[in-house]
Amino acid sequence: MPSRLSHPGLHRRLWAEWLGFTISLALLAILLSLWSKLPVIREINRLSYDLSMQATAPPAASRDIVIIAIDDASIESLGYWPWRRSIHAALLERLGPARVVGLDLILSDPHPARPDDDDILAQAIARHGRVVLPEVLDPSGQHLIKPLPILAQAAAAIGRIDAEPDPDGTLRWIELRRTLSQGPPLPHFALALAHVAGDADAMRRAEAIAPDTPSHIRFADPGRGYVLYPYTAVLSGQVPEEVFRDRIVLVGAWASGLGDRLPTAIGGGLMAGVEILANSLQNLRTSSWIRLPTPLILALASLLPVLPVCLGLRVLSPRWGLACALGALAVFLALDALLMQSARYWLPPAGPLIALLLAYPLWSWRCQEASLRHIDAELARLRIPLRDEPQAGGHAGPNTLPERAVRLHRAISRLEQAAQTQEETLGFISHDMRSPQSTILAAIELRRDAPQQWSEADTMAHIERQAHATLRLVDQFVQLARAESATLDIHACDLRDLIQDCCDRRWPRAAQRAIDLQFDGGEREAFLSIDRDLMARAIGNLLDNAILYSPAGGAIQCTLTSDDRAWHIHVQDTGPGIAPEQIRHLFTPFWRASATGNKPAGSGLGLAFVQTVAARHGGSVGCESRPGAGARFTISLPA
Repeated sequence: MPSRLSHPGLHRRLWAEWLGFTISLALLAILLSLWSKLPVIREINRLSYDLSMQATAPPAASRDIVIIAIDDASIESLGYWPWRRSIHAALLERLGPARVVGLDLILSDPHPARPDDDDILAQAIARHGRVVLPEVLDPSGQHLIKPLPILAQAAAAIGRIDAEPDPDGTLRWIELRRTLSQGPPLPHFALALAHVAGDADAMRRAEAIAPDTPSHIRFADPGRGYVLYPYTAVLSGQVPEEVFRDRIVLVGAWASGLGDRLPTAIGGGLMAGVEILANSLQNLRTSSWIRLPTPLILALASLLPVLPVCLGLRVLSPRWGLACALGALAVFLALDALLMQSARYWLPPAGPLIALLLAYPLWSWRCQEASLRHIDAELARLRIPLRDEPQAGGHAGPNTLPERAVRLHRAISRLEQAAQTQEETLGFISHDMRSPQSTILAAIELRRDAPQQWSEADTMAHIERQAHATLRLVDQFVQLARAESATLDIHACDLRDLIQDCCDRRWPRAAQRAIDLQFDGGEREAFLSIDRDLMARAIGNLLDNAILYSPAGGAIQCTLTSDDRAWHIHVQDTGPGIAPEQIRHLFTPFWRASATGNKPAGSGLGLAFVQTVAARHGGSVGCESRPGAGARFTISLPA
């Protein structure tokens, strides 16, 4: 039989919460990883990609690729752009030893002033035999802007030079083959160069990449860039032709304000289009593209950091659970950067990143909600009310964590109080309740054993006194229990009338002993929302004690005063007084002061009842006394 202190329901609830939480978080990580086009996911992945690229040591630029730059000095030397196409023909004559030449120049329209130059350039291209010309897609992405037919026929190959930056304007990838609505896939300029250069390995690897698939460029180190010569230096013969032997030469714009310049993932400003083509060609020849996972691998990789964190949150404390989640996040980002550095493999981290950031707060919420629901059920089983009677100040909402914490604290306090009361009650029953009964039994035995010493009348009188004492104890005990747990019946009441009524009820008893009982209620109206019956019993207990302990011919003064915050009910007697060391125990249940003269020590319940009633009304009770000077009890109730 399970222990009543165990909570299998809570354990089952937490297990179910954890299982649902783990499955939900794993699905969230997978879906966020696959839904890469969502704006937030896309931006996080782009930022991570750029940071990884900038943190990774870039490769050195290939020495087999040479750039002939149309720079500012060349334009100043040869005149305004565009130059005569016969100048480009002359340049090609200087590049005879090159393995292949790529002219990154848009030559789609005839020269308006020198139409014969087109023939001259076409003849130079044909004589060289290894020249690649560009074509571009128009802004719609469907129609090609091709070179002049005479030039296209002379070229060894034609390739696309269009670049499609991401929405943030940064270029990160190219498509080696792009499919239009009609016709075969169009090769990229870098692919055309590799084809003419006879690089069979590069072409074979390119065939393995499906058309319209982004190939992410791993850019070379700008600090150790490609070999670059000014256009005029090559044209004038300052650069020997032998330096181009068996190399791939790219001719393109480099001057400021001329040609296309785009930001790239490695930062460092804008990069010229001809240099982007050089990087694309190097990636193709060396197969150094940044590789991305397939959807299946990405989904599985998303689970790797999430599942251990979920397990850690289930078995670790909240502090170590948070450390586990943050540690997994740091390890995942470090491993992602390491994969980029060592294997050129990049895992988009947005899905696992968001899932890990949500893991701790989501689990804390679900765990807390399950625990609090269990606490609510236990409080309801223990019949702990949602909130106590109205008090000064505001309350949080009944379903908030602070209010539940208050209820839990209240329940714990009541359970501790119940345990203490149980011990005190057992002592009360074993001593106070048994004592009168034992006395009654003793009197009966004496009457039976020695009838000549105990008359029937004396025996009955003794039994009657002990029975009344027992009933008084039971009545006080029941009153205290009700005062602690019963719902207050709050109504507006005139305190002056209530106190006067209490005094009037006890005036005959006081008069029997010639005790002067006086009440001064002042002139101010004293209306207050209270439980009239409980408050009358509390005031009556103070008056009863004052009558009991005051000497014959003494005086009892009952007064009602007020200040800005509370009403104060004072009961002053002329009894023997109370020692200072006893005052602090007066209102403790079942505690008894020492007997004084012929006065009994009492049951220890009357003043405890007074304190309970005052506390239930948001007030307090106190005592001022010293031996031989009487005692003054005060009930304070908030105004």
